[in-house]
Amino acid sequence: MAVTENQLITARNPSNLVPIPVEASTQIYEGTIVYYDAATGYAVDDDNAGANAVAGIAKAESDNSGGSAGDTTVEVYQEGEFELEGTGFTQANVGDIMDGTDNYTIATTGGSAVGRATEFISSTRLMVKLDI
Repeated sequence: MAVTENQLITARNPSNLVPIPVEASTQIYEGTIVYYDAATGYAVDDDNAGANAVAGIAKAESDNSGGSAGDTTVEVYQEGEFELEGTGFTQANVGDIMDGTDNYTIATTGGSAVGRATEFISSTRLMVKLDI
């Protein structure tokens, strides 16, 4: 389920911060999955049914909801392990590639590849090593 506020997430060794210009009328929330819009290259918060590539995890909020494309930037971590949410996970998912399906949810299929599951936390949470 997409979120509409900043998220405090667990991270291990987050690194490789990259600034990305944000799409017009878009708000990126801290701790959420950020995507490159396939048509424009700007940062967006939606995977567009798997058409948009994952850019990383937002370090901080970037509010460009009232601006034009590129008026703000968002810094994203492109390396590290992050505790991400979804449903129906088991220990057997460790090692699987996880897809982002919106700005906060991962699944085993149906979105844009985020990275590989490295640790089972619960049926709704996995540690995922980014593979950008």
